[in-house]
Amino acid sequence: GRAERTLIQSDLERKVESESEKMAEKSKILIIGGTGYIGKHIVEASAKAGHPTFALVRESTISDPAKAQLIHNFKALGVNLVHGDLYDHEKLVTAIKQVDVVISTVGHLQLADQVKIIAAIKEADSTRFFPSEFGNDVDRVHAVEPAKSAFAIKVQIRRAIEAEGIPYTYVSSNCFAGYFLPTLAQPGAIAPPPPKDKVIILGDGNPKAIFNKEEDIGTYTIRAVDDPRTLNKILYLRPPKNIYSFNELVALWEKKIGKTLEKIYVPEEKVLKDIEEAPLPINVILAINHSVFVKGDHTNFEIESSFGVEASELYPDVKYTTVEEYLGQVVASMAGKSKILIIGGTGYIGKHIVEASAKAEHPTFALVRERTISDPEKATLLDKFKTLGVNLVPGDMYDHEKLVKAMKQVDVVISAVGHLQLADQVNIISAIKEAGNIKRFFPSDFGNDVDRVHAVEPAKSLFAVKAQIRRTIEAEGIPYTYVSTNCFAGYFLPTFAQPGATAPPPPKHKVIIIGDGNPKAIFNNEEDIGTYTIRAVDDPRTLNKVLYLRPPKNIFSFNEVVSLWEKKIGNTLHKTYVPGEKLLKDIEEAPVPIKMGLAISHSVFVKGDHSNFEIESSFGVEASELYPDVKYTTVEEYLDKFV
Repeated sequence: GRAERTLIQSDLERKVESESEKMAEKSKILIIGGTGYIGKHIVEASAKAGHPTFALVRESTISDPAKAQLIHNFKALGVNLVHGDLYDHEKLVTAIKQVDVVISTVGHLQLADQVKIIAAIKEADSTRFFPSEFGNDVDRVHAVEPAKSAFAIKVQIRRAIEAEGIPYTYVSSNCFAGYFLPTLAQPGAIAPPPPKDKVIILGDGNPKAIFNKEEDIGTYTIRAVDDPRTLNKILYLRPPKNIYSFNELVALWEKKIGKTLEKIYVPEEKVLKDIEEAPLPINVILAINHSVFVKGDHTNFEIESSFGVEASELYPDVKYTTVEEYLGQVVASMAGKSKILIIGGTGYIGKHIVEASAKAEHPTFALVRERTISDPEKATLLDKFKTLGVNLVPGDMYDHEKLVKAMKQVDVVISAVGHLQLADQVNIISAIKEAGNIKRFFPSDFGNDVDRVHAVEPAKSLFAVKAQIRRTIEAEGIPYTYVSTNCFAGYFLPTFAQPGATAPPPPKHKVIIIGDGNPKAIFNNEEDIGTYTIRAVDDPRTLNKVLYLRPPKNIFSFNEVVSLWEKKIGNTLHKTYVPGEKLLKDIEEAPVPIKMGLAISHSVFVKGDHSNFEIESSFGVEASELYPDVKYTTVEEYLDKFV
């Protein structure tokens, strides 16, 4: 009964208070779902606050290239990665026994399966559980289907926790700023900025909603972990400067952009009809928006001390990001970031540059040939571009008029065309001259520094074409950056460029090494090449310079790469060394395109053309020195994928 619960709560409060007196002993925290949208912010907040932090991670997640950077960040923060998932009871119990507090941030498809976490907590006897909430207070909503059922699952989990007598905190974080503010939840909008001409408002726009930045949600959640005031309570995130009606939000946005928008109000009856007729997942989103913006479920009740506490009152020292600051950042990014046109953006390296540009919130344009748009093989890539908010511009290098028109929309042009089109970049140069507004051009370099190579044919002629394009750019007085990326990791590391090998893994028994294997080469992950290239776009330090990508942990001789690989697989390979003279003979006799690959390998691995010169400030800068915050994929991490 209530008296029993009060006794339990008093007892637990005493327990938590005595623990919080020894603040040196910060609770050990396990986060389940820590690589997800909100989970990653909670993991980071926990580690940064000095809590021993554990993230339960599935085997498939650890080997997922899309999660590699995030996992790298977690390790750098000292997070302990624990292998397991919701569906392996034994591993779950083992993980929970190592910690004091469990935080679940699983996605909506796994909400009901949190009963498995509850069962494991009961067996392991953990101190406190934060289930996956992070939205509306589901006990105080007026939702329609399908949101009603989604909220009901969270309610069931709450009741199951309480029935088992597990100490809890429920975090009601209201709207994720990153979901809503970049688009003002406009139908069909998937990328910033918010609307600039007309805006659709659900209902009359008067109910108050609350918008919290994801990093702040992480911070407040972790602050609550060792706080007795949040025990068996709902922690509401209602920072006063983040409470806005839709009308007030639109008015603030209008003030920021200096423009009055046309407002289209959608009456509740129409919203309900739209929810009924919309497909998944649009009907879920509309139903949640109905709860928030029509019913006002964030703010249509008072927080009473019997069930809840408010985060910004408990932790007034937390400097949260206000809605006004957030929208200010959106405006700044719109105004301050160059508009970029990528030519060759669906190619091998081009696609990574397009993605990096869009993710860095540059207004991004990709020049795409008509036949590429209708090519089924490119459909998935183009859909991804659209999802990222990339503007697809029909045209190609050989239609001067369309090329000039495309350039007049942007500030910077990046060419990522393939080797067969390198010489035709004179067409791009000509269009840049006519457009007259391009503040920088990045030609298709992305390899050796072609002004500092000792290559033999046919690589010599290929490099000469790139050098010729450089001289033409300089002669025309076009501002430039040349990106010297050295080896694409994805070309070399999966096979160690072994003759006839076309797919990973690298060799496990014998390896052919070109030359004596001692010259240093450099291997960069293609995603990192995209990131570094885009970072250089608005950086005055890279203007009229060669940007070299020489991250220290990616500089290896052939012998050193082989040695690292041997260590990883626990096996010594039989090594066959090919002397320089033999390689030159092989190049002469090999058919095209094998001779090109061999000639480039001769430049890199025999002549050492990646690293046989010092970068001087008169002509170059080094990317990892300019941007030390970029967490690049190291050669060692890359090879881990193949073990």
